[in-house]
Amino acid sequence: MAIYFSFQAALCFSIAHILIRRGLVESNAMTGSFISLSMSAVLLWLLLPFFASLSALWTPVSLIFVVAGIIAPGIGRTLSYVGIEKIGVARSVPIANSSPIFASIFAVIFLAEAWVLQNIIGTLLVISGVIILSMTKPAQGEWRKLDVIYPLIGAIAFAASSILRKAGLGFLNIPLLAAAVTAASAAIFSFALLQVRGGKEAFKLTRKSAAWLFAAGFVNTAAMLSVFYALSHGKVVIVEPLVSSNPVLTLLLTAIFLRDLEALNLRVIMGSFLTVTGTILVVTVK
Repeated sequence: MAIYFSFQAALCFSIAHILIRRGLVESNAMTGSFISLSMSAVLLWLLLPFFASLSALWTPVSLIFVVAGIIAPGIGRTLSYVGIEKIGVARSVPIANSSPIFASIFAVIFLAEAWVLQNIIGTLLVISGVIILSMTKPAQGEWRKLDVIYPLIGAIAFAASSILRKAGLGFLNIPLLAAAVTAASAAIFSFALLQVRGGKEAFKLTRKSAAWLFAAGFVNTAAMLSVFYALSHGKVVIVEPLVSSNPVLTLLLTAIFLRDLEALNLRVIMGSFLTVTGTILVVTVK
């Protein structure tokens, strides 16, 4: 089940990245992050009373998911969207998805998970593919190499959040509740960050961008929930590399649906091959 939910999350994240890129044409990263996170929080809390006991919310373990939500998707997704805005999907998404290497190291250190040789090789191949993919031609226009820091820090944030989520699920194994608390804290953090950056002046939303961003929020909700169910059934060192294989799908969808915004390099073939090979190794670990 962990493998299924991991791949489902990867697919949903890939679709969301394309929708976000379209929405950012007439909006900005702060607005996109706030819309996406707020929609996820609303949808998950609407579902919560029907599928989980609300009494579990008052346990101290819930605080773990609050902190996890602030780190990622709160900080992580915001920085990822800033990366998409500044250097494009083709560069930002693969770099942001280098999180498995950080998550796996954190999992071995803090959760005492076993990182066997096949898993190490598979994860390194995924990361190698991600690096190669990040060297493809970015969105058309000027960009600064320094801006890669945004998705890179976002990757570290997602890795740290995964460790907290897994630890929290070890005490309170209710994925829907965990996802709802995480999304709510992330949405509140995003709102506060939006206010600090200028409030109404920083909030940029047109009718056209709203359609793309709300659609992305809906798909991101499915992705977030899938991640929690994957972590509920499997180890971080398995789940993270599989979820982060989504750049392959993202770049494929970019070539199809974002041809007017982003140009791709043939190097994608090599990067995709390494990512897929690494994913297969991770999936087949016993």
